[in-house]
Amino acid sequence: MINITKYGSEKGVHSVPVDYLKSWDYNCDEIIWIDIYDESKENSVRILKDIFGFHPLAIEDAVKHFTEETVHHPKIDDFDSYLFIVFNGLMEIGKTFKYKIFSLSCFLGSNFLITLHNEKPDNSVHKSLNSYLNEKTFRKGPDYILNLILDEIVDRYYPILDKFETEIDSVESELFKGTPGNRTLLRILNLKKELIKLRRISSYQKEILFKLTRGDSDLISMEESVYYRNVYDHLVRVADTTESYRDYVSGMLDSYLSIVNNKMNEVMKFLTIIATIMLPLTLITGIFGMNFDSIPFLKSDIGFWISMGLMVVIAGSMLFWFKYKKWI
Repeated sequence: MINITKYGSEKGVHSVPVDYLKSWDYNCDEIIWIDIYDESKENSVRILKDIFGFHPLAIEDAVKHFTEETVHHPKIDDFDSYLFIVFNGLMEIGKTFKYKIFSLSCFLGSNFLITLHNEKPDNSVHKSLNSYLNEKTFRKGPDYILNLILDEIVDRYYPILDKFETEIDSVESELFKGTPGNRTLLRILNLKKELIKLRRISSYQKEILFKLTRGDSDLISMEESVYYRNVYDHLVRVADTTESYRDYVSGMLDSYLSIVNNKMNEVMKFLTIIATIMLPLTLITGIFGMNFDSIPFLKSDIGFWISMGLMVVIAGSMLFWFKYKKWI
């Protein structure tokens, strides 16, 4: 699907059909925003190549996620007359802390902005920003519209971080309540895996936004770079929070291993005490079980009870000694 929003001095902000692009002048004073999602590769390439003449490598990267179930690595390329940016966003999955990553490819020029993404229409960036589609927004230029889009994407990170915090609190309660099992371990490992992935994404995004705040490109005005710096600060906070959560979960994993090891040590301690007590008893039964005719008390009526009494005394003495030494 292709949505085209145009701003001109005569008609203001309004939507135009795709056929409008055939007559669009690259050097005109009008500003357009073309939002492409869930569109065929052929139609996307036709617009990017035939109408705008973008670099083939940039086009290849922009349409890759339409045909492949992969997420593109964040990047920014400066082609003098336009910027090509790949930015990754997150979509919540149900009520869990799990999320889905989508790629947003952007072509930013002096009077145009083209966004391509594989996000569903109900959750599209275009729909989220409908309230900003007015003359005031478009008069500030396409670089300001891009800033609003990136800010909207970064803001979507926060609800997911809140879910991470809720899950961490739940796992922590389970960890220190009774004896944690394999289910607890799996929850910790899933948390750590997702947090590592989120940290990697946010770290890459920081580099993109930092480059946009430096004012290296004429396509980003100094006035708008302040807004990009604000988005950058938000993403830094996301990255720092993710890092602190990851460290906390790593500590939970260490605690889990300590609890399990301590439990194992208690079991081994118990088994060692049993084996130590049984050792002299086994020695006694072995001596009286030898095949000799002249063993004392062998034919005595009380020989069995004497040996049993001796074993009870030895076992009791050893238990008393272990208790005295506070080994048990």
